Amino acid sequence: MKKRVMCLVLALGMLLGLTCIARPTTVYAQTAKEKLAETRARIAELDKELSEAEANKKSAIDQKYILDQRNSALMEEIELLDVQITDTSARIEENEAQEAQQYDVFCRQVREEEERGAISYWSVLFKATGFSDLLSRLDFVSEVMDYDQSIIDSLRETRAQLAADREELEGEKAEKNAAQEELERQIAAAEQLIAQYTSQEEELEKLHKQKEADAAALEQEIKEAEERYRRQEEERRRREEEERQKSQGGSETPAVGNGGYAWPTNDTRRITSPFGPRPAPGGIYSTNHSGVDIGAAYGTNVLASKAGTVIISRWWGGYGYCVVIQHGPGNQTRYGHMSRLLVSEGQTVSQGQVIGLVGSTGNSTGPHIHFEIWEGGVRVNPLNYLTGWIRAYS
Repeated sequence: MKKRVMCLVLALGMLLGLTCIARPTTVYAQTAKEKLAETRARIAELDKELSEAEANKKSAIDQKYILDQRNSALMEEIELLDVQITDTSARIEENEAQEAQQYDVFCRQVREEEERGAISYWSVLFKATGFSDLLSRLDFVSEVMDYDQSIIDSLRETRAQLAADREELEGEKAEKNAAQEELERQIAAAEQLIAQYTSQEEELEKLHKQKEADAAALEQEIKEAEERYRRQEEERRRREEEERQKSQGGSETPAVGNGGYAWPTNDTRRITSPFGPRPAPGGIYSTNHSGVDIGAAYGTNVLASKAGTVIISRWWGGYGYCVVIQHGPGNQTRYGHMSRLLVSEGQTVSQGQVIGLVGSTGNSTGPHIHFEIWEGGVRVNPLNYLTGWIRAYS
């Protein structure tokens, strides 16, 4: 009787130890999956628009605009797949730890039964001294068998979850690789369209006129944004002056400059096209270049050259995806042809902050950063402010 009680206590203790082991929660990144579904639906809509554009023989400009948007959506899809891969990898790591703990409990149970000299369940029943004792022994055998089975069932469940998670991880990696390959194909298609543009004089003339019209409209919008910025700055300085006079009795605080300009990328110093007069490569650039082109790989971070307020962050004609940062009255920097925008209008940015990714959107023959500096309301040569640049043009 004492041996039976001790065995029951030991079995109960090990069962509690097993159930207290934290089981991994199968958490699926529902939000990420919903965003991924929305992104793929947007890609499908853009595919339909592209097919219609090709069937209707729309201009190459219209087709490239759709391709640029589709490539941006593909990059978002790849990022969301990375989130899912990270979540699934974390679940696998938790389940592997769970499996090791459950297997250790199973091994300890087997060893402890061997050390107690456990024999067959039939032998336990045959030693009954009476009918009442037989019923008690039947209950004991049933409890031990249920406990052993619960250990095995838990171990099997964890291993089944591990197998499912590993299969899901492989599927997610395959989807990411497919999306990356599709992005590379679409980038090549966009570059092929550019090659087609340059062989058509009518298209080239249309591009020139469109860029001039876009630039004029952008200039007007920037002037309006500068005026809003000037009024906001005047109001801010007025409030600061009132507060300063209240707190400091009218003593003046000297103004401190913001420093110079920094490179809009940390990955390259190659200048592929200079500021000012130049040939028109591919026939789609202006012959009087308003900035400099910095050769950079597709997807490279584009950085704010100077701290300030974002007044333009959107698609804008020949500039493609474009950002304009206001640093003060008449002082701004511009960044064109990006593949993706990472800041919004009205946002304050610091020097060196990532504002977008390098691309080839708008009127562009390949991935690069179109970079402009404005001082006193006029364009100036950025190479007078950037040091260590490397000439990569003829």
